[in-house]
Amino acid sequence: MKKNRASLRAMLPYGTWRASLLASQMRSNLIFPILLLFTAYCLLSTISLSSSLGIISTIDVRILEIFHPHKLQIISASDTFTIYLKDNHLFINGMQETMFFSKDECTIKIKEKIKRSYRGTLKIHPLMEEIVIINRVVIDDYLASVVGAEMGEAPFEAQKAQAIVSKTYLFKNLKRHKSYDYCDLTHCQVYKGKESETESSRRAVRETAGLLLWDGDKIADVYYHSTCGGKTANFASIFEGRNESLVSVSDSNYCSDSPHYRWEWELPLEDVPFKELRVIKMAPDGRVTEMGVDSEKERGWEFRMRIARQFGWNKLRSSSFTIEKKEDFFHFTGKGLGHGLGMCQWGAKGMAEQGKKAEEILKHYFPLLEVR
Repeated sequence: MKKNRASLRAMLPYGTWRASLLASQMRSNLIFPILLLFTAYCLLSTISLSSSLGIISTIDVRILEIFHPHKLQIISASDTFTIYLKDNHLFINGMQETMFFSKDECTIKIKEKIKRSYRGTLKIHPLMEEIVIINRVVIDDYLASVVGAEMGEAPFEAQKAQAIVSKTYLFKNLKRHKSYDYCDLTHCQVYKGKESETESSRRAVRETAGLLLWDGDKIADVYYHSTCGGKTANFASIFEGRNESLVSVSDSNYCSDSPHYRWEWELPLEDVPFKELRVIKMAPDGRVTEMGVDSEKERGWEFRMRIARQFGWNKLRSSSFTIEKKEDFFHFTGKGLGHGLGMCQWGAKGMAEQGKKAEEILKHYFPLLEVR
């Protein structure tokens, strides 16, 4: 190679050779600044996109409300704090205070109930004779916990699909509660702090960074549920109002491994104030849309929610059911768990097990939406 270069140099006039050398040096010297400019462009584009969406880096989640705490311990790397209520006043290590703030991640212990660790910081204050705990957490940490809690040890592509749906839901529904963004229950999304994080769930969040479900130029209004029972629901079968981007699709039995795919339940007549039940209307997606309760009428989903609150969420599991009255009980035969809208989580697991990618899973359950 050296001989070839020398020969080439000997063949060229000095001025031509010098110009060629300078051009080569300029190209080499330009590579680094061009890379810097490209990196800066990508960063500015991300910042611009974030600004246009109003994206923030942290959210506030009310945690452990289900335990109605009156006394708890906060355990950090350097300190332990005992916090309790007395006459609706907050006491921290025996001293009355208005609020408590943690500086870094810590563990919360509610005696004989739960011990759970959280990333981010905590704000604690009294409200209506209960201790309110707000966890301010980085969004990616929150999503890693949600994906782990909602999907468990599902195949990786199903976890990626869950990460995209959960992130879309997050940005669409900020401040779902008046004084904080989300609760940690199924009313919003299940969040268990560090307890439900896994390396796989964190990887799923990393690998889907920047991806959301879009309805045209708007972040989509998305839903997901445990088990559809063979067919997802139309929006109008569950809620009043309109959401034309959510349509019923066949699940092709992808969720047939779910323990909720088919179910039965007996409701004793002596446990309820009504004596007659009948299905008045059923939608093409299999959901009961209107019930007859004695002489009154009630929306099918509202009836399901009312009964589930009283007897448990795993009793009357969905609004896809038939009823048969026996001598001393109502016999329900049904399909699925949850409202049935959007992505079926057990179906997503089934699709991933058959080799489907996250984008294919989401296209199946949200055919009118786009991932980008």
